[in-house]
Amino acid sequence: MSQRAVSKRISALEAEIGATLFDRQKNKINLTAAGKHFLTRATELLNTMRMTTYEVQQFTQQAKEQFSVGYFSPFEGALLRMALLDLPTTTNFLIEEAGIEHLISDVLLKKIDCAVIIDNPLFNAKIDQTNLDSVTLVTDHMTLGLSPDLISDQTDSPADYLAKFPVIYYSSEESTYLEEVFKSSIGQLADTFNARRVNSYEQMQLLVGMGKAISFYPTELIKYMATPYDHIAYLSLDGVTTAHSEFKLIYHHDNHQPLIKQIQRYFDTHQF
Repeated sequence: MSQRAVSKRISALEAEIGATLFDRQKNKINLTAAGKHFLTRATELLNTMRMTTYEVQQFTQQAKEQFSVGYFSPFEGALLRMALLDLPTTTNFLIEEAGIEHLISDVLLKKIDCAVIIDNPLFNAKIDQTNLDSVTLVTDHMTLGLSPDLISDQTDSPADYLAKFPVIYYSSEESTYLEEVFKSSIGQLADTFNARRVNSYEQMQLLVGMGKAISFYPTELIKYMATPYDHIAYLSLDGVTTAHSEFKLIYHHDNHQPLIKQIQRYFDTHQF
């Protein structure tokens, strides 16, 4: 498109929105705060539309059962994948990745049948005070992930690494939930770091593998996701009092979808 055509499109968009989306300077154009917000929301809407189109297409398929599930992070997704592969192939699955608050709301409103989330005894999601039932699928504890290049001959303590490098985490939506889980999991080290969210799991692995940041990982579940190409060493938090992290299946207590029970039975019969 020509510059003139782009300028006309921009002007028309700003007129329709009723806000200035771009900061125009000589030979330079940047998004305003309103523009950045609009871009974020518009991207979310487009992604939602693409996913909704796919989901609607699933309803056109012949199947005995529809089953909708959610998960919070790639670790819960790995757990869910194992169980779903064990369910009947005639089932149509609708799957969403979302923030904790989003998932709890969708299960409460019965928009989805169930969800797998990370919980922690020291950071109570107050699930028991709602109309939700929960069952613990896996109990795990945190380990520290960092680039092998950062490990010196002189053994540094976890506190040393936390003091030197930023701690990052990934969640699909803006939320400090996972940061709070980290802090409640590592006891006395909780006050030694500030965490920040990144936009994708791949970005998190890249930054950690390149030695630009560190992160916490569930010790057992990372075994199902780690690859040699991540270039990440996973160090035990020896000498640190850590709380167990629980990965739970949540569902509305009025939901009697039989596949929920099948997921529970899968984890009852498999060791992790």
